[in-house]
Amino acid sequence: MPLTACTFVLFGATGDLTRRKLLPALFRLFNANSLPERFAVVGFALPDKKTPNYHEFIRAALQEFIPENERAEHRMEQFIELTSFVAANFTDAEGYDRLKAELARVDGERGTFGNHLYYLATPPALVPDILRHLHQDGLVTQASSHAPWTRIIAEKPFGTDRDSARRLTNQFHEVVKEDQVYRIDHYLGKDAVQDVSVLRFANSMFEPLWNRNHIDQVQVTVAETLGVGNRGGYFDAMGQTRDMVQSHALQVISLLAMEPPNSFAANAVRQEKAKVLDAMRPLNNYHAVRGQYGAGHGPNGESVPGYAQEPSVPAGSCTETFMAAKLSIESWRWSGVPFYIRAGKRLPKQLTEVLIQFKGAPLPLFRGSTRRPEPNILRLRIQPDAEISLIVELKKPGTLNDLIPVELDMLYGEAFKVPLKDAYERLLLDALNGDAVLFMREDEIDAAWRVVDPLLAYWNQDPVDFPNYAAGTWGPEAADELLARDNRKWLSLDGF
Repeated sequence: MPLTACTFVLFGATGDLTRRKLLPALFRLFNANSLPERFAVVGFALPDKKTPNYHEFIRAALQEFIPENERAEHRMEQFIELTSFVAANFTDAEGYDRLKAELARVDGERGTFGNHLYYLATPPALVPDILRHLHQDGLVTQASSHAPWTRIIAEKPFGTDRDSARRLTNQFHEVVKEDQVYRIDHYLGKDAVQDVSVLRFANSMFEPLWNRNHIDQVQVTVAETLGVGNRGGYFDAMGQTRDMVQSHALQVISLLAMEPPNSFAANAVRQEKAKVLDAMRPLNNYHAVRGQYGAGHGPNGESVPGYAQEPSVPAGSCTETFMAAKLSIESWRWSGVPFYIRAGKRLPKQLTEVLIQFKGAPLPLFRGSTRRPEPNILRLRIQPDAEISLIVELKKPGTLNDLIPVELDMLYGEAFKVPLKDAYERLLLDALNGDAVLFMREDEIDAAWRVVDPLLAYWNQDPVDFPNYAAGTWGPEAADELLARDNRKWLSLDGF
C-alpha cells in the first residue's frame, strides 16, 4: 500500500541523534524509493554552530554516516532539496509562527495535505513546551489516519518514574489522542528482536516448549564496553536501570514471554506485552544488584578512568552503571521461571543477547559417556552480529558414547546475504505508514515503571560505596552471588 503524503517535522534538527541516525535513515529510505511520493522534511532548532547552513549540515552528516558507495551525489542533492529549516528556540512562540508559515508553504508546494509527522529528538524537559506550542498554534489535529493527520514520535526517557511518566502521558493527551503518540525504542526496530515473535509463532516446534514445564531459566545481557563518555550529565540523572532496563530489557522480555496475540495488529501485540509487564513482580533490593565502574581497561587493553572521573559526572555520584536482577512473572505460563537481567557499561564485551536454557533430559541414558548431557540453550543475539543458535548434544565421533555440545547457528548476514537495515529505518517507515506495533503504548510504560520504581526508591535512600567493579570486568561479585543463591551462574557460550 503506498504511503500517504507527509511532511516530516524534526525538532532537534541539529542534534546528535539527528546527525547520526535520523538523517541517514531518512536518506536510505529516500534512496530506496521507500518514502511517500509527496514528502518533505522541515527542521526546527537553533542552527549548528559549526555548520549554520542547514543544507550543508545535512550534507556533512550524510557524508560522515553513509558509506560512499551508498550515496550517489545526485541522489544526495535530490534528498537535500526536500528539506527546509526554521531556526528557532524550542520555547520561542514567534518561532512556532514561522514554523506554521513554513508548513503551509510546504503543504502547498509539495502537496502533503497537512499530514504532519513530528519527531521530538529533544531533551525530555523541552517536550511539554513543544506540545503546548503545537497545540496553541493549531499545528496538530486529533486524527491519526485520515487527512489531515498528526502523529508524534517521542524518544525515551518517558519520565524518570511512574508519576512523571503519567504526567508526560497526560501532557500528550491534552494535545493528541493515544493512537497518535509513537513512543520509540530503537531496540524494537532491530531484526533480531522482531524475530523473537516469528521464531515462536511461525515455528510449531518452539511454542509447545515455551513455558515453565520445559524452560529452566532466561538470561538477558545488555553489555557495553564503553563508558558514559560525554553523556555524563544525562546519564548521571538516569542510571543504568532507567536508561536500559526499564525500557530496552523489559521490552525484550515482554516479547519473549507474551501470550500469542489474536493478530499482529498494533494493539493486539501491545495488549499481550502489557499483560506480561503487569504480571511482573516489582523488583526489590534482595533480587537486584547495582554497581559502578572504577578505573580499569577498555576493549583494546587501554587504561580508562572510573565513572566518577568521567566528564560532567558530579563528585561522589551514587549512580549505577551496572545492574543485575532476578525478575519473576506471575503467570500460568511462567510461574517459577527466573528471568535474569544484567546491563552495564565498561564490561568486557559489546553485546546484547538472550539465552534461554531448557530443562535437562530426565534420564541419563548414555551411561558410557564421560559426561552428563548439558541442557539445551537457545541463543538470540541482537547485537553486534544478529544471530540465532541452538546448543544441542551430539555423539562425539568414535566408538564410545561420548557426548559433546554442538552449536547449530544462523548468522543473519550470512543467511540473507544482505546488510541489516538500521532500526531507525524500519521504525520511521512504520510511523509514516501509521503502524504502531513496534512502538510502546502508555500502559506498557506505566507497567514497566511499576516494576522498577520500588527498587529505585530504595536505592535512592541507601547509598553504597562505589566503585565496586573495575572497568573491563563483568560487574561486581554480588551479580554472581545473586545467581549462586539459586544454584545457577551466568551462562556463557564462548567457545562455540
